[in-house]
Amino acid sequence: MNIFKWPIYSQTILAMFLGAMVGIIFGPKASSMGIAAKYIIEVIKVVATPLLFFAIFDAFVSVNLKGRGFFWLILVCAINAGCAVTIALAISNLFKPGTYLLIDLDLKSQMAHSLQMQFNWDRIIYKNNVASFFTGTTAAIVIAVILGLIYLFLKFILGKRFLPAQHFLQRVNPKVLEFLYKIIGYLVHLTPIAVFTAMAKVVGTQGFGAMKGLAAYLLACAGGMFLQVVLVYQTWIKLISKRELNKFWKIVWDPMVYSFGVNSSLATLPLTLTALKKLKVSESSARLSACIGTNLNNDGILLYEVVAVLFVVQAFGWHLSLGQELILAFICIIATIGVAGVPDAGMISLSLVLSSVGLPVEILPVLMTVDWVLARLRSVNNVIGDITGGIALDTLSYANSTSGLAIKE
Repeated sequence: MNIFKWPIYSQTILAMFLGAMVGIIFGPKASSMGIAAKYIIEVIKVVATPLLFFAIFDAFVSVNLKGRGFFWLILVCAINAGCAVTIALAISNLFKPGTYLLIDLDLKSQMAHSLQMQFNWDRIIYKNNVASFFTGTTAAIVIAVILGLIYLFLKFILGKRFLPAQHFLQRVNPKVLEFLYKIIGYLVHLTPIAVFTAMAKVVGTQGFGAMKGLAAYLLACAGGMFLQVVLVYQTWIKLISKRELNKFWKIVWDPMVYSFGVNSSLATLPLTLTALKKLKVSESSARLSACIGTNLNNDGILLYEVVAVLFVVQAFGWHLSLGQELILAFICIIATIGVAGVPDAGMISLSLVLSSVGLPVEILPVLMTVDWVLARLRSVNNVIGDITGGIALDTLSYANSTSGLAIKE
């Protein structure tokens, strides 16, 4: 059997167990192996930063602003994202899962000093030292958004005169993205090596003390996604759209199971559209939610990212105010929109968010040991969110059509 032909999640599980065995055998001597994990993540981050830039800009280039339906889609996605962030912040602050992760005290002391130098929000916000913040990944986000807004402004002002530039960008940008996607796809195959070396280092230096923290991290992320589905999505379905929950879950079961198996909400798109048709959602609402909304409505990834970033902050003993946590959440939202269609999007975007605020990416391979479960839960959450979004759009369309504000596509 060629293990290199196994699925990534199978290779990751094997790497985790082999790394633990190496850590047990070699003990503290295995600590030097963590360097490999650090450099693998750094390489992925180098490619992911331009990918994030072009993905965000492409969202502006490819968006279709015709009809009121698009603005209702933005509203639904904004509400769902706000709820996801609220749930993530509540779980992180109430249960503080990051405090259960045991980290070497010397490393913790060094990292605390590093964080104090890099993650100094007071310096950024109150002393207007903006340049120190808007560098690297964050600069890519800000510049992409600014250029995207300029693109939409010129498109609106110039009309048909802007068509040559529009057609050029619509041809070139997807090709650049496709090239970067392929590179990321190849680099993702290095992640089992990162998990192996990181696991060897953690077990060798700390034993199995990290398992308690990883269990808390897994439960926090999974519990948050469960609350997003039960409290937020079911509210749209039952209370706002007045639909039967039993019928909804019976129809949605197939795309849920499929998305868990293939670990991709994008690959589940045909089943998502079929489910929306069975739920008698209009074709326009289904297209908006499942096709266009796939880059906007990614609550599973967003919730996971906010919990994961705060988990890292708590693990290293750093304390943030609510305002600082909201800034982190905003960065997570932008990063989520940018890399939604990338393989292992959650892990890629998390590395970008961590690096953008000066948090240690070295801890990422440790978190990846349980990511093969969380990745599938994120896909399921995103698929349910897409279907719920279609139902919500139909409900809002009907409500406004009865008041004389019918949506025209």
